[in-house]
Amino acid sequence: MRRYNLPSVNALAAFEAVARLQGFARAAEELNTSQPAISRHIRNLELRLGALLFDRSGPQIRLTRKGEGFYASVVQALDGLQRAAGEFAKPETGVTITCTYSVSHLLLLPRHSALRAALGAETELRFVTAEYNLTGAAVDTGADIVFEYSQVPPEREHVVVCREEVKPVGTPEVVAQAAAAMAGDGAPPGVLGLRQENFGWLRWEDWQEGQGGVQEWPQAEYFDNYVFLLEAAAQGRGLALGWRGFADPYLERGQLQELPGGWFSRDTWLFARLTRFGEQNPAARKCLALLENIRELQLLRAIPGTAT
Repeated sequence: MRRYNLPSVNALAAFEAVARLQGFARAAEELNTSQPAISRHIRNLELRLGALLFDRSGPQIRLTRKGEGFYASVVQALDGLQRAAGEFAKPETGVTITCTYSVSHLLLLPRHSALRAALGAETELRFVTAEYNLTGAAVDTGADIVFEYSQVPPEREHVVVCREEVKPVGTPEVVAQAAAAMAGDGAPPGVLGLRQENFGWLRWEDWQEGQGGVQEWPQAEYFDNYVFLLEAAAQGRGLALGWRGFADPYLERGQLQELPGGWFSRDTWLFARLTRFGEQNPAARKCLALLENIRELQLLRAIPGTAT
């Protein structure tokens, strides 16, 4: 009797790519194959497992509950194979960071050169992105550092990346309209919201309650991704709830500006913590220290003679 009766690696790789990239076309492009081939792999997997892995009812496909559980197992299995194969050509040092696309694109990418320069050219820096509720699957798959939101510090070695602080941001025209509405002069602008499942981060309702007099403002659009939401705000399509640190690139470039007033917080923090793999990796410990108060990391760019 065969010891293993498993789907093909190609089918599992197709499923992982579709789940991570949230699209058949994007998965096909990454895997250098056709979209029909990806669709066939997913259909055969669902028939084999006797369950739907994706919810296709909305404008963007999403994992079903069973699909989320299967995804976590597949990621662990594929990463284990990748890690075993990588031992044959493993670089001397390397750090793997697992985080959401928003953390990667808005917090880490603008500071990537500074981070690489501080770690040294000999350290390979790798990023693995996933939906927030799926990043936990990376704990046992070889990731060195994982990002998570919490009001309680993680048990493993960690640093505070930034405090969760929010305030509305938008183009000058939209912000002026919002400020006037708060002063009782005219209608407020439409706000931009996230359609994602909330895992504890602040919402528009929280900010409005914290202002003590701001009524519910009309909803303009919903987005599945915070990066897309900020892009829409920069185009003047509505008022965004800006997270301090995440909105920094747009504020620094002048694409967005803040609504006058203080930042609102409920003492939730974004932590970066070591996994059991990271605890054994000196380069990961060095990287973790650099992630503390990451908004200051960009200052490293100004050091004369620093390589980028």
